[in-house]
Amino acid sequence: MRLRELRLRLFVRHTGMLVTLAFVAGVVFVWSGFYNVAASRDHWVITTWILEQVRVRSVATWSYFVEDPPPLDDPHKIRLGAAHFEGGCVSCHSRPGEQTNAIVSHMLPPPPLLDNAREHLSPKELFWTVKHGLKYTAMPAWPSQARNDEVWALTAFLLELPELSPEEYRHLAAVDRVGDGPDDGAKQARASETVALTQCTRCHGDETSPPISDLIPALGGQTQAYLERALVEYAEGTRPSGIMQPVAGLLGDDEIRSLAAYYSETDMTAPPQGDPESITRGRALAQEGDPERGVPACLACHSRSRFTSFPNIAGLSQGYIAAQLNVWRDGGRDLTVHGQIMAPIARRLTDEQVEDAAAYFSSVNAAELPGSLAASSAVDR
Repeated sequence: MRLRELRLRLFVRHTGMLVTLAFVAGVVFVWSGFYNVAASRDHWVITTWILEQVRVRSVATWSYFVEDPPPLDDPHKIRLGAAHFEGGCVSCHSRPGEQTNAIVSHMLPPPPLLDNAREHLSPKELFWTVKHGLKYTAMPAWPSQARNDEVWALTAFLLELPELSPEEYRHLAAVDRVGDGPDDGAKQARASETVALTQCTRCHGDETSPPISDLIPALGGQTQAYLERALVEYAEGTRPSGIMQPVAGLLGDDEIRSLAAYYSETDMTAPPQGDPESITRGRALAQEGDPERGVPACLACHSRSRFTSFPNIAGLSQGYIAAQLNVWRDGGRDLTVHGQIMAPIARRLTDEQVEDAAAYFSSVNAAELPGSLAASSAVDR
């Protein structure tokens, strides 16, 4: 018995000494600066292996908790993702067929080309990586953690990327859409001096071209005051968007005013018409609301007489209107006064009502809307 106790004491003592020595050695190693952190020198092989294993296992574990993805073959999701990839990702990850920037390629680790990402990562793993980023790799987290819809759009594009030739990519991302405009506002919309991110027409279109995706709004026909407010809210993060916040945050006050003035004076191209029965139901919802569900008439705020305070949603695409209503339902747009008005209303809508309201407003232009809700009721009578 005593011998066993003696052995146990020796084991504890020796273990304690080893732990202490290891701790002291670690402190000396860190304090000495012996490990070279220069990006010009690669990690030790064992360090690289450990980092890769930690990354792979961490992504696999945490992506397990990601919600099941929505349909990722939607061409409008893919186009939206391509548009953001061009503005926010190519500086590090490059376009198809192009070499990586020489500065970026000397980062450690260098950002990978993503034309084979789907071979190594599942859709959920891609989503998690895009949304949360990766520590110690310069891969940032998505600027707005409340906008899973945007992250899924980029995920959908990354799954499609291996199929794209350089020419197909440039067409999908509307790379060649920007050019010189006739005045200051148009020039900024097409090619701001700030950075390529602010090339508005590439995504939103102009008086001759529609947006490149139904999930991107046309901006023509909105009031200057509304557009200015929207850009400021994006820049401040009170209107969450991982796509728009980096864009708006680069704009100065004069640029915001100039862009808003330009788009307020342009017309938007009409989107495709939706299902006639859905449009009819949507018209009734817009004019009468749904008192049983506590839903007011849409035209109480979105008639022509209220455009100075509320956006003109007539003529926007059905996909965009429905997507934004769903963002409100999910709590992604309730940080502003106007957002707090709309969020509880959107949550009371059924899925069918979301589609019906979107179908109706996409089927009309602003001139066809009543000047007020009272005018709408008079027309019905």
